[in-house]
Amino acid sequence: MPRFFLHIDGGTQRIEDEEGSELPDLAAANEEALGAARQLWAAAILRQQDIGSRRFVIASGDGNVVGMIEMNDALPRTLLDRLKI
Repeated sequence: MPRFFLHIDGGTQRIEDEEGSELPDLAAANEEALGAARQLWAAAILRQQDIGSRRFVIASGDGNVVGMIEMNDALPRTLLDRLKI
């Protein structure tokens, strides 16, 4: 099973996923990133922080970037429309 790394990029700072996760394919890695983004949003809301400028950078086992998930992609469309994001 392939290994994917879900790095968090904040523009000026990057948090590297040192371990990665074995996932069946890129679609599963995207779902994993979306779930993690939802958890980060929940924690950020409790701290009254905006993490909308951050993103998950998905890298394959050989280090190539194979996808990105913007943090705002994890929010419900109705909320984004209300906030005009």
